[in-house]
Formats: sequence, structure tokens, C-alpha cells
Amino acid sequence: MSVQDASVVRPAPPDRPASASGLDVLDSAQAGGRVVRGGVVRAVSYTLMMALSVLSVALLTRHLGVVRFGYYTTVLSLVAVVAAVTDAGMTAVGVREFSVRSGAERDQLMRDLFGLRIALSAVGALLVAGFALAAGYSTALLAGAVLASLGTVALVVQHTHTIPIAAQLRIGTLAALELARQALSVAAIVALVALGAGVLPLLAVVPAVNLLLIAPTARLARHGISLRVGVHPRGWLSLLRPTVSYSLASAVGVIYVYTAQIVTSLVASEQQSGVFAASFRIFVVVGGIPYLLVGGALPLLARAARDDGERLRYASARIFEVSLILGVAAALCMLAGAQFMIAVVAGPRYAASAAVLQVQGLALIASFVLAGWSFALVSLGRYRGVLLANLAAFAVSCCATAVLAGSLGAHGAALATVCAESTLALGLFVALARNDPWLRPGLAIVPKVALAASPAAALALAPGISSPVRTLLALVAYALAIVLTRALPGEVLELLPARARRAA
Repeated sequence: MSVQDASVVRPAPPDRPASASGLDVLDSAQAGGRVVRGGVVRAVSYTLMMALSVLSVALLTRHLGVVRFGYYTTVLSLVAVVAAVTDAGMTAVGVREFSVRSGAERDQLMRDLFGLRIALSAVGALLVAGFALAAGYSTALLAGAVLASLGTVALVVQHTHTIPIAAQLRIGTLAALELARQALSVAAIVALVALGAGVLPLLAVVPAVNLLLIAPTARLARHGISLRVGVHPRGWLSLLRPTVSYSLASAVGVIYVYTAQIVTSLVASEQQSGVFAASFRIFVVVGGIPYLLVGGALPLLARAARDDGERLRYASARIFEVSLILGVAAALCMLAGAQFMIAVVAGPRYAASAAVLQVQGLALIASFVLAGWSFALVSLGRYRGVLLANLAAFAVSCCATAVLAGSLGAHGAALATVCAESTLALGLFVALARNDPWLRPGLAIVPKVALAASPAAALALAPGISSPVRTLLALVAYALAIVLTRALPGEVLELLPARARRAA
């Protein structure tokens, strides 16, 4: 089926009425606006969270010292890995299933989901305790590891309550909860550091904050979900089957992102590895933004995938267009502002990292675009396609980094990142086009964005101008060109204030 033929509406499955759910917002004309505004709010919240994170790390490194901070970070990393594995991609799948089911069927699924997540989290806590014992942790550190791992159980309860909030497109509420978690954690850390606390009390912050957030999250959910624990092994298996591919894809996706840094440390000099590390840290932070922006649209995409193929095609096309525009803007920021960013984050000793960041920033175009295709595939339940695309990116990252970083150092590693992200984007596009060709995005916007980016790129590289000024000039030129070429979707323009719409 061609893109032009995609106007044919995909019917709802015969065993599920198209209007089954009472979450009217997902079927309303306001849904798209909520997603866009919520994505912006979430991006701003993410920026504030990163600032708070920098503050807490600065306090902890000075308070604990090198050795104790190493213990603290190791325990939290261990807990984070176990939490990611035991979650098995069920948060995203839970949001998808909540958005397309209703009544007793949905309630039963949510009870099974809750019971399964509690059971897996408890197993994860035992694994953390076993590792701590095997590693010979001191009594205090062992207790801290157990406390922090038990905090994941509280996190499961709190996160499960957020499923109806996400399904109702209350993205700003989700952002507020995420920011509240970070703010409470930092406040507790500041207080404990002031009191001279050791590693154990600091690790206890994790369960304490997670427990504190359960009550307000449950209140915000407005009884939208039944959280009686369901102990039904058959129901648990039905949940695990569709999440295996997606959970593997998520794990591989996390691993492949960090492959470039790990392989660079093995094949390049220590100096080149350090130069790349400064650029890499900035890239990872900025690269998380598109998933925050697009992730809030998953309930809308899932509902459309169930009921209305034309609406899914329409939403996916708009997400692609906006993501491409924002991805090029992010790349221009890296191109023009790399020197300033490196100076602020890493200092003058890492001046060579600026040129590396400029190269690596080009990968952000693919990073922004692929996020929309990834969530479109998830909304359709095409988890295998997501897994295969991530595996391909992982393979390219390993091979390209080994070859390019070994010969070109940090610059080669940056090129490998561009290759890996481009491979992932291409893989997701192929998975989408092969299985659901009616969802192939139109490419008419590509030359418009390329035309708008050309003068902006020239300004971004203009000599004799400071890095912050170049960044501002490049972004202003790009924004004006986007408006003049009419690349910005009309739906986004309608969300702007009336005066801005008239100017556009």
C-alpha cells in the first residue's frame, strides 16, 4: 500500500469495539495539542532535573570522597540495572494496553501486571542482596543495598499508578511527579550531607522518596486503576510473551549507546578516550530529550492503532515532521555551541572535545526522528522490529567504533555514533515500512528543512564570533527559514499565541 492509499481506515479488531474506552481525551481533537504541550513541559522538567542532578553529584563527591562515592555509585548502578531488567518493558506495554482495553478486561490485566511487577521487583531485591553478600560488602553497605533495592518495589507501586495518568495524556502531571522525585531526593541529600551522614542513610533516600510519592500519585490517578495484586501465573505469562522482544530491545538500546565510550577506551589512547568522554556525556543528556517529547504520545498512538489507522498515520506523520525540525535544531546547537558547552561542562582542559561534539551532534538528527518511529512500532505491537533495529545499531556501533576510534581517536568514535544512530533510524524505518507501508512518512518536508538549515549552518560555523552568539544567530535564522518555507505543520502553529501565528 502506498502512502497515498493510507487513507483507508484500519478497522478495529472484531472482538473489541472501537469506542470501548472511556478515556475520551484519546479520541478527542485536543489530544494532539495535549501531547505537544506536554512534551514541551516534560523537556523543561528534564532540564531542571539535570540541573538538580549536577548539584547532588557535586555535593556527594566532596562529602563522601573517592572511595565511599564509588561504593555509593556502584550500589545505585546495580539497583538501576536490576530494576531495568525486572521491569521488562512493562511500563510502556502497560500504558499501551491500558489505552486500548476497558472494563473488567483492563482491570484484570492491570492486577496481573501489578502482581508480576511486584514479584519481579522482589526477585531483583534478592539478587542485589546476594551480589552484595558475594562481593563482601560491609554490614552498612549491605543494608544500604537492600534498602535501595527494596525501594524499587515502592517505585513499581508508584509507577503503576502513573499508567492511567499517562493514558489520559496528563503529561504535565507526569513531568511534575518526575521533577518532584528529583527535588525531594536532592533536598534529602543536602540535609544528610549537612548532618555528616554516611553511605547507608544516603542510600535510604531512594526508598524513602519512592514511598512518599505513592500517596500523591494515587490521588492524582483518581482511582483510574485497580491495584489489587493479581497472582495468576497464566496471566503473567501472557504479559511476558509480548514484552520479551521489547525488553530485549530496550536493554540492547541502552547498551549500544554506551558501546562507543567503552570500545573507545579499549582501542584508543587514554587521552582520546577522555576527550570523547566529555562530548559523550553531553550527547547522552541531549539524546534523551526526543524520547521525553514523543513518549507522551504513546497512549494516543496506541488508541489510534486499535481504532483508526488514518489517525495513526496522521499522528505519525506530524511527529516525524516536528521531530525532524527539532533534530536539525539540536544539531545546529551542537555545531555552533560546542565550544561553550564543553567549556561549561568540562573546562579548558577538554577544549579538543568541542570539535568531537560538533561531529557527534549530527547524530541527533537521527535520534529525534527515530523516537517517533520507535513508539509507532510499539503502539502496533511490532516489538520484534524494534529489537532487530537495535541489534543492528549495536553491531554497527561495535564495529565502527573499533575501526574508526582505533585510527582516528575521539573523532572516529563520534563518527561511529553517527553511523549507529543512523542505522537505528534506518532499521526502524524499514520495520515500519515493511510491516505497515501505509505508515511510511512523506518526505516532502526534508528539502524544506535542508533549505532552512543551510544558512543556519553557515552562521553556526562563522569565524570570529563567540560560540553563544553563533548559536543564537543560527537558531534565529533557522526558525525564520522554517516559517518562510512553511515547513512547520499547521497544527503546531495553531498552538502558538495569536500574535505569533499572525507573524508566521
